[in-house]
Amino acid sequence: MDAMKLCGKCIRKPWPYAITAFISGFIAFVTWLTLTAAGLHPEARQGWTVAAFLVAVSLLFVYMRACMRRHCREDGHRHA
Repeated sequence: MDAMKLCGKCIRKPWPYAITAFISGFIAFVTWLTLTAAGLHPEARQGWTVAAFLVAVSLLFVYMRACMRRHCREDGHRHA
């Protein structure tokens, strides 16, 4: 299972996490705007917006970590 871990240098990079949060926030904002235009009740709109954010952040986090693992191996940062 060592192949699943990132080196210390790669795991501490803040930008991939910030970009993941920004894109997820943007998706949630667009969801909120769309549901507002559709006239959905405020509580339902809030729930769907939170759900959209959580789904987006989860999927992007998994994708981002997979890319970071691949680039960590390619750049030779791994220590045997």
